[in-house]
Amino acid sequence: MDFSLTLDPETGLLDMSLAGADFAGDDTLVTAVLLSLCTDRLAQPHEVAAGEDRRGWWADAYASSPQDKFGCRWWLLAREKQLQSTVQRARDYALEALKWMQEDGLVTSVGVSAFVPRMGWLVLLITLSLNGVDRRYRFEWNAATQAWRLAGESFVPSEV
Repeated sequence: MDFSLTLDPETGLLDMSLAGADFAGDDTLVTAVLLSLCTDRLAQPHEVAAGEDRRGWWADAYASSPQDKFGCRWWLLAREKQLQSTVQRARDYALEALKWMQEDGLVTSVGVSAFVPRMGWLVLLITLSLNGVDRRYRFEWNAATQAWRLAGESFVPSEV
């Protein structure tokens, strides 16, 4: 069991959850998904101008393999226009951020779809399959607040 994180929809920041005077526990995949998607992944050198911060997660310095990077590159899309290519990159970045869960055996498959329900919004539907159950998460980007929010979570039997 891990300690539980929550995503503040107003600020887009992660915070530790409390259960009374103690930290709340989490035996679902929510905290792993939040950390994977809401932690800034290191940008490729060509993705930012010379001298600009490439961000990245501090613990990447301790990874067993230099190619083992954590987090999501959604932060690179914050000032992008709402084009189909941007929606596709958001989807690709989410898949990249979550693929470790399948590689490490936490889930059997990872699926991500993305769409624009209206101007200024982006929705990603994430499906993680484990033990015959699909765990589904809905993330929404609001351009007005410049923040992601976890808008929903559900568990349904996997289709056979």
